Amino acid sequence: MSKRNYTVQIKIKCLVSDVFNAVVDENKICNYFVDRTSGPLAKGDRVVWSWQEWGEFPVVVKEIVPNELIHLQIDSKEWQKTPEKEYKVEVYLEFQPVGEESTMLSISEQGWLTDATGLKGSHDNCAGWTHMAMCLKAYVEHGLDLR
Repeated sequence: MSKRNYTVQIKIKCLVSDVFNAVVDENKICNYFVDRTSGPLAKGDRVVWSWQEWGEFPVVVKEIVPNELIHLQIDSKEWQKTPEKEYKVEVYLEFQPVGEESTMLSISEQGWLTDATGLKGSHDNCAGWTHMAMCLKAYVEHGLDLR
C-alpha cells in the first residue's frame, strides 16, 4: 500500500454505528457537512456532493465495510485542485470503537503528487476533512450544525 499523504483523527462520544451512519446516510450528511448529495454512499456509486459556496464535487465509492471503512476516490481535477493534471486520490474514513460508547474516526488521503499544486490540494483537503470531522462530532454528540 502506498503511503498516505496525511491522516486526521477525532474521538467522537457515540457508538461506531451512529457515526458511520451519519456519514453514509444521505439525509444525515446534509445536516452537518454538505448542502446536497445525489444519494447515499453505496459501493460502486458515483455520488455528487454539493455546497452552495463551492459547487459540486463527485466521489466514487470504492468500498464500504459497515461500521469500519468508507473508501472513496476523488479526481484531483474535478475537485478543482490540479487544473493542469488529472489523477485519482484515495480517501479512507476508518471507524474504530473506543471503549463501549465512543468512536475514533480517522480520515486520510493518498495519491496526491508532491509538486506545489498537489501539496496545496492535499493541504486544502486536509483542512476540509478536519472541518468535516469537527462538524460530524458536534452533530452526532449534540445535534448541532456548526456550518
